[in-house]
Amino acid sequence: MNRILFSALASASALALILAFPTFAQLKPPALKIGIINSELLYEQYPEFKKMEEKLQKEAEGWASERENWAKDMEKQQFIVVEKENQLKAGQTTFTEKKKQQLQTEIDSLKMGLSERYNRQLMFEQERLQRRKSELLGGVLEVVNKAIDEVGEAEDYDFIIDAANGSVIYAKNPEDISDKVLRRLKDKR
Repeated sequence: MNRILFSALASASALALILAFPTFAQLKPPALKIGIINSELLYEQYPEFKKMEEKLQKEAEGWASERENWAKDMEKQQFIVVEKENQLKAGQTTFTEKKKQQLQTEIDSLKMGLSERYNRQLMFEQERLQRRKSELLGGVLEVVNKAIDEVGEAEDYDFIIDAANGSVIYAKNPEDISDKVLRRLKDKR
């Protein structure tokens, strides 16, 4: 009987506390406000991105004359290789083995040089294009990121996520926990 009385008194006390402090009963963890943007859509519809692309395209067209000169030089080098190969074919019955071997080594060396030169030129052009794109894009991205931060702060978002790649592009009061993770990793060794 004492148990029943004690249980009833405990329940009544808890109910009295809840009724006395109604906000206590209504406490909920704060909800996160998460915004999503689509960077691909921004890239397609923000006019500054289009201007940047057009400028890059014009600059790349200006590089075409350099590429044409390079291509002409490469054709000359390829013609030399073809001539050497024709010499080797024509001399199959008259050249000594040593002469054939020298000519084949020269052909192989020329081909390797052409291949290396082609790859260097291709890499140079890709790097130049990427570097220039980064330079032009940098200013536009700065403006876009500032606008995202402003919307995040003004609208009180906790996070804004880019739907195109899933990355967090805005976080309210972020805490860098890299050191904590590194310590944890070191502790696990």
